Amino acid sequence: MRLYRQFCGVARALDIVGERWTLLLVRNLIPGGQRYSDLLEGLPGITTNLLAKRLKHLTEHGVIEQQHLPPPAASTVYALTALGHELVPAVLALGAFGARFMDTPHTDDHTHPRWAMVSLRRRFRPSSATYAVQFQIEGQPPYWATFGPDGIDVRDGTGDADAVMVASPRAFGAWLMGRDIRALHASNALRVDGDIEAFAALGRAIQPL
Repeated sequence: MRLYRQFCGVARALDIVGERWTLLLVRNLIPGGQRYSDLLEGLPGITTNLLAKRLKHLTEHGVIEQQHLPPPAASTVYALTALGHELVPAVLALGAFGARFMDTPHTDDHTHPRWAMVSLRRRFRPSSATYAVQFQIEGQPPYWATFGPDGIDVRDGTGDADAVMVASPRAFGAWLMGRDIRALHASNALRVDGDIEAFAALGRAIQPL
């Protein structure tokens, strides 16, 4: 790896996270730890050898660590350390900067619900309402979000939720881009079990790209 050899905090940070794919790997770990196969699937275009190299590099610098999940999962995942979580504001700020250039998707652009979950944290503005919601998106593990006046927390897993959204990735994307949750629910494009107002309140608190 080539280093900048500059006695500067920005340069030192880029020595660690400035290589291609590194910050996208961090982005994918923000909601929670992932298995190697999940990371490979969630970073379309990366090779398995390069992913292994990036994981090794970040582990050596204390940004991520391996965690061993107990049964029934009984698997090993890569997760952000406390040091790694310090990168979250930087990743969200980069997302805000890049969003201004997202006017029209390229024909070969990929999308992924996990990336959208991270963008929820960036686009959320404090809400007077306090709710917990569950996302069940086709082909994805469950996501759980709690939000209110103090902000939003989005992570992998399940929890005690006021409402559950069951949707295809396409329908979830339509809601995320501003489609009214009640109209989508009425058209059977997605289903909300529980208090639909919880998702309506979340939709109102999500700012445009």
